[in-house]
Amino acid sequence: MLKARNQATHVLIVDDEKSICDILGQFLKKTGYVTSVARSGEEALEVLRGGAMDLVLSDIKMPGMSGVDLLKHMKEHGQNIPVLLTTGFPTLDTAVEALKLGAYDYLTKPFHLEEIGEKIRRALTNRRLEEENLVFANLVSLHDVTKVFSSTRELPQLRRVVVESCARFAGADGAALMLVDSSSRFHCAEAWGDSFVPGFWNEEAFCTAASWTVRHGVPLVLPAATDEWGYASSKASDVLASCMVFPLLTPQRAQGSLVLARSSGHSAFSELDLETIKVLASQASISLENVMLYQSIRDNYLRTVRGFARAVEAKDRYTHGHSENVMRFAVVVAEAISMAPDEIEKVKYAGLLHDIGKIGVSEAILNKPGSLTVQEFGEIKKHPELGVRIVADVPFLKSLSPYILHHHEFYNGLGYPGGLKGMEIPLGARILGVCDAYEAMTSDRPYRKAMPVEKATSILVENRGKQFDPVVADLFLDLLKKGAITRLAAE
Repeated sequence: MLKARNQATHVLIVDDEKSICDILGQFLKKTGYVTSVARSGEEALEVLRGGAMDLVLSDIKMPGMSGVDLLKHMKEHGQNIPVLLTTGFPTLDTAVEALKLGAYDYLTKPFHLEEIGEKIRRALTNRRLEEENLVFANLVSLHDVTKVFSSTRELPQLRRVVVESCARFAGADGAALMLVDSSSRFHCAEAWGDSFVPGFWNEEAFCTAASWTVRHGVPLVLPAATDEWGYASSKASDVLASCMVFPLLTPQRAQGSLVLARSSGHSAFSELDLETIKVLASQASISLENVMLYQSIRDNYLRTVRGFARAVEAKDRYTHGHSENVMRFAVVVAEAISMAPDEIEKVKYAGLLHDIGKIGVSEAILNKPGSLTVQEFGEIKKHPELGVRIVADVPFLKSLSPYILHHHEFYNGLGYPGGLKGMEIPLGARILGVCDAYEAMTSDRPYRKAMPVEKATSILVENRGKQFDPVVADLFLDLLKKGAITRLAAE
């Protein structure tokens, strides 16, 4: 994270000579820096593991691990902070190697303290510019990720997308979405990464940390409070180098917590990682809330639609389950045609409501055991238009109107109510026309018993290109043959 103006800069001085450490420490403290001292490369690694440093000023030639070895180790473990190397035995080869390995600069002893101060200022300025560039690049990537969040409408899929996207964005080795179960305990609802065995995320340390972040509304780094949750004694402490936990909150509710982890041997998460994932976690919370709201509305919508369908079937004792079956058939066909998801939804609900207009038809006509008169059939033929009048004023149902209105149009133009033909008939209505006819033929009616499947399919074949769209009819028959078209069990 970019350092605030009033936040002190921390410099680690690494040199085996105490006098040099003392001189550099006093000078840098007077200049306004906070300093830490290590007398060897090995000791420097311990200091770096214990806290964040902004810059390392290290001698090259030291007993044990050299300054160059220290630099290599830092780069290999993702500790990308500026390193200035100093030496009293300068050679061109050493300088070139240091710079190739990523050292910001190379100084020879004896050096002027003012020179050291200027080199440190330049290194820190350069790092700040790099971080600003990284922040800008991250903002662009964040925008792309949040677009994916907002466009995902199924809750299980969104949970997977959130966990995987956040993990990849933070360079995590594993991640988990923690939710509350029926007993008010947190558990892992979605996990990502092959580095950890199933059940790993349900350890008490993670569950307690998830609960804590939700209660307090702030993210945390687990090692920062290891004693409070017994983290040090858990399995996690043996295999993790770093772990962050983020609450997923909206004004309406707590969605849960997001846990991100890096395995041992990898660098710890940076402040920039923390701030970046905070943004993603906030957007994920909003997206999860929106999808839950969307699904709640959709479920209520479906209950309303089914209520309408049952109201129709209550008038006609022979058509119990007809609309449900037509819906089931139509969805299978629509998916096989690869219609867009929102169009499949329309086909689904139109299948349930295609006969809603029969509410306005006399029960005597609907249940007449014999043939209908021309006048009576004229009343039946009004039901598509009556259906559209019923749904047109309902916002959730209005978009179904074309499918309901035209599901009795014939491919050859001899159907009703508009006499449309061929591609003039909406695809959803052509699908419903085939599904409705097959379901009706294979069901009992007041004037006849259900047809055998073989006879019904032969009628579909005979009338393809006449009453039925030939492509839809052929696909329906193929799906029927494969067993993909199934009826509801009789009640």
